[in-house]
Amino acid sequence: MTSRALTLIIIVLICSCSCGRKEKAPGWPVHRSKLDILPGFKDPPPGYGEVPFWWWSGDTLNSERLTEQLRELHSKGISGVQVNYSHLDTPGWMTDQDKPEIFTEDWWKVYSKVSKECAKLGMGIGMSTYTIDWPRGAPNLFYRLFYSKPHLNAIEVQTGDLTMISTGEEVEIRIPEDGFAARAYRSEEGTPLRGGIDLTGQIRNGLLNWKAPEGNWEIWIFRAVRKKGSLNPLMEGSGDTIINGFFRPFEERAPGKSSKGLNYFFNDELQIAVGKYAWNPDFADHFMKRKGYDLFEVLPAMWVDMGNMTPKVRMDYADVRMSLIEERYFKPIYEWHAERGMIYGCDSGGRGLDPSEFGDYFRATRWYSAPGHDTPGGKADLIKGRVSSSIANLYRQPRVWLEGYHSLGWGATPELLMYATRENFLYGCTLLNLHGLYYSTYGSFWEWAPPCYHFRMPYWDHMDSFLSYFDRLSWLMSQGHTVCDVAIVYPVAPFEADMDGKKATATAFDLGRKLMTSGINFEFIDNESLARAVVENGYLKVKDAGASYKALIFADMSAVRWQSIEKAAAFAQGSGNVFCVGEIPSASDRAGRYDGELIRINDLAFKENCRFNTTEEAVTEIKRAFLHDVTCTERTVRSLHRKAGFRDVYMVMDAEPGTIVKFRSKGSVELWDPWTGDTKPLRVRGETPSCTMVELPLEKYEANIVVFTPGKKHVNPPANENLVVKETELPREWSVSFIPTMDNKWGDFRLPLTDENRVIGLEARRFRWTKETEDIKTRAMLPENDDSNWEEKLHGFGTQFYVLGPIPENVGIYYFERKLASMTSIDPSVPEYVYGRRFIWQPYDFSWRWGLEGDPGHQGYHGLKRIVTDDFLCLGKPEQALNETRYVDEIPGGRYYLWSCVTASNDLTADILFSDQPPGDKSHTSPVLTPAVIYVNGISVSSPNDPISLNTGPNPVLLRYDNAGRGHFVMRKHDVQQTVKHTSLSMRWSDDTGVIPFDINAGNQSAEWFRFLTAPGTSAVNIKTPGEAQAWIDGIPMKKQSEGRFIAEKSPEKAVVVAIRINPPGPGITGGALIPEPVAVETDGSGVMQTGDWSGWGILNNYSGGVLYSNAFTISS
Repeated sequence: MTSRALTLIIIVLICSCSCGRKEKAPGWPVHRSKLDILPGFKDPPPGYGEVPFWWWSGDTLNSERLTEQLRELHSKGISGVQVNYSHLDTPGWMTDQDKPEIFTEDWWKVYSKVSKECAKLGMGIGMSTYTIDWPRGAPNLFYRLFYSKPHLNAIEVQTGDLTMISTGEEVEIRIPEDGFAARAYRSEEGTPLRGGIDLTGQIRNGLLNWKAPEGNWEIWIFRAVRKKGSLNPLMEGSGDTIINGFFRPFEERAPGKSSKGLNYFFNDELQIAVGKYAWNPDFADHFMKRKGYDLFEVLPAMWVDMGNMTPKVRMDYADVRMSLIEERYFKPIYEWHAERGMIYGCDSGGRGLDPSEFGDYFRATRWYSAPGHDTPGGKADLIKGRVSSSIANLYRQPRVWLEGYHSLGWGATPELLMYATRENFLYGCTLLNLHGLYYSTYGSFWEWAPPCYHFRMPYWDHMDSFLSYFDRLSWLMSQGHTVCDVAIVYPVAPFEADMDGKKATATAFDLGRKLMTSGINFEFIDNESLARAVVENGYLKVKDAGASYKALIFADMSAVRWQSIEKAAAFAQGSGNVFCVGEIPSASDRAGRYDGELIRINDLAFKENCRFNTTEEAVTEIKRAFLHDVTCTERTVRSLHRKAGFRDVYMVMDAEPGTIVKFRSKGSVELWDPWTGDTKPLRVRGETPSCTMVELPLEKYEANIVVFTPGKKHVNPPANENLVVKETELPREWSVSFIPTMDNKWGDFRLPLTDENRVIGLEARRFRWTKETEDIKTRAMLPENDDSNWEEKLHGFGTQFYVLGPIPENVGIYYFERKLASMTSIDPSVPEYVYGRRFIWQPYDFSWRWGLEGDPGHQGYHGLKRIVTDDFLCLGKPEQALNETRYVDEIPGGRYYLWSCVTASNDLTADILFSDQPPGDKSHTSPVLTPAVIYVNGISVSSPNDPISLNTGPNPVLLRYDNAGRGHFVMRKHDVQQTVKHTSLSMRWSDDTGVIPFDINAGNQSAEWFRFLTAPGTSAVNIKTPGEAQAWIDGIPMKKQSEGRFIAEKSPEKAVVVAIRINPPGPGITGGALIPEPVAVETDGSGVMQTGDWSGWGILNNYSGGVLYSNAFTISS
């Protein structure tokens, strides 16, 4: 990809401030009116590719592994990476980090190598503050750097106890240590009046003594309360503190101590102490300077109603608070990034859906060069997209960050990603960030809000086309500015005035959704953009942003900023369309409530026919109020219009092939293809003096990129009247070869890593299973054999117990229990009866490595976390708990019996290990399963903590549990030392040679059969088993070539049955335990199968990889 110089001057139009930026910054668009966007569309310059979240949790960091991943990402055109850390679910949500820990010297060594590689590859690297800056009490990085220092902690103004006194009364009040002011306010009918007497100077040695003059008085004490473990963003230099302590070290540790290669820093769910009562020692002085009156004269209005001025006071307080936060925190951090040409993004906790976040979400978020949000689960979000893109457009920020699709799951398909991302770009996003890029998946046992969308996906080799599509679209839709007719006032003011901000928000967002559903695009506009807008020729223009609106809407705005309503009135009087849905503003920051001037200006702003009770009424009127930018009589289409250079760019969705859409643009019109960068003329079906009717060719789910070149004569493409279309049915069956994509070089998919599992392809993991009988022995290998009544077994998992219950506590069990204890074998098809009640034995399978299938115990937020609990017994009703499955009583006081045997080759002494306390590793929170009674050889074990004697042969074991829960029960040889080390991702019993497996067969061994439907073209299978195996394919014996490897005499074209017969090596190893690892399947490319869904086709159900289909057919002339 060739590098192109982008020379750009950004003027930040906030508080009359500007900020310089380095030239040639990747990813910063051009706003020149004469820009030709076609070359950049065909071959986008650096900085417009995807930027994934790179999660550095899950395993020890390895520089070689990290740089290898970078090179793989670079090969797909990815612009950069952003380092993230997940968190634990322990109190405070501690950052989940392996070695080396963040910001240690060893960590910086790793980071510096990675940063150097990024600079070499022309990629950006930044870091997210996700988890590391959360003030939740855990000693995360920002706690260590900042929050632990009291002088940096946030301050909140609070009130002490309120004292009420009257004429001549004297009072002595003890002032708390953090009390900084005291004031007496005259009170009428329980309401403090404006003004008051400052009593602060009368405080002596922590005591205030005061005698009331005539009248009723309220004495207010104001406290400045430090909030431990936080940062004060109102403090002078707070932004510089973060820059010097966190951001600047990345520059100092980068190659050449420069910002080269740095990019894409990110605030994720930023939490700073900016509540309603945020305070700083100089707050009152700034209030006086900015608002012109003494805050202390009206400060009680922040807590109680002081009359009509109350909304004004609260809005003025909010404005000063927000101004200080901007000037001292947000702005310096933004400028540090902008001066270095870095994209600085965000995904705040409210995602724009809470206008009051940080006090004013719009004002806070305009200080990011990539305002953004997340859209979980493979969906697009209109409101989030329009809030983020409106901020970027109105404040000339270069990009809109789309954090895409966490928690969609490992079944995420390119089809779903394609549609959701197109839709998000339609809503204004321009920087694609696929949430999941994991440093490690640790043997398939680490994930964070899966999936990982990158090189672990089977379609990664084909992601070039997807990524290049959005590379081009990112470039195209970042240039210039949005063109939009309708602006909705972003409802911050009602929150500031404490006048039902939630209602205003709900109405504004509902209106936005209904507008888009009606085919009308819109933006949100804030007070400051309205203040700098001008009215010209019936338009409301924010000239420095290129915005020009025909309609302005106030939605249930009970409170407004005076600048906003004043501009609305001027717009209405200048032939503009100003609408009000729901409540008319009744308060402002001019004079509060019941302001005659506000009533007057409301009448100027909102004509009677522009006031609506419902959003539906408003949409109906807006549709007919003026000529809209994009319309369609056949169907509703959604669109986004950008003015980019001298061209008009439209992105249109929901049109079907042949749909005629009317655009309010003129000139030559083309379809630009983001897949290839190609362009071609579209067919114009008619024109008016201001509009062009264009026939769109693409499917409803696709995005038509329609580009007008004004002043250039349009020439329609050649007509297709003589085109003859002939349909040919393709063959149903195709030759197939299977292409493995699961690269297990670093143990991402399976641990421990072996030579056999470095690449994982086709495998059989689940089998139809049965024990051998004389009848089965003769037909189990035959393809026509009906195995539908056989059990299903997963590799590694076998039946170790039979379980009976729950049995109600009011059922007598004395004689029944003794009967069970005396049983020397179990036939699960024979029911047991207790006082006429029927109970069935159920097999209980588990793996000595993995425990209970599908339930490795407590993990952590958003998926698996490298944990396998030692507690494999789970009884009761499963229910979802915090990051685990919890087991609770199915019936009150229900009792469970577990029966099995331990079969000994000689007399021996054994220890019984059972759970009686919650696990020390906190690997689950279920009630602990402790046996109420243990029987061995029919005898109750009175001292289970002492060794017991086992006889040669089967020793029946019966356990009774009197509650639901989770636990373990293990018997092991007394004279065998316990193993200290064990295999990764396994229970501690897995490698313990002293553990005696349970034997439900009571010493009666027989061969066991396994069957599975294999893949077309199977040439060999590889079976790892502790027993003796034989194999058949399609009824024909397979030749044993080496230990565990069986070759087909002839590879069958179609999917056929493979049958395996295994003789167990000894008691207690049965079912899937006889096949501890998946059966690897080899194919030779000779297979044949139909196209379609693999999920029901045998072992392809669990195949993750590629399939190459090929065929030959003839097309006649």
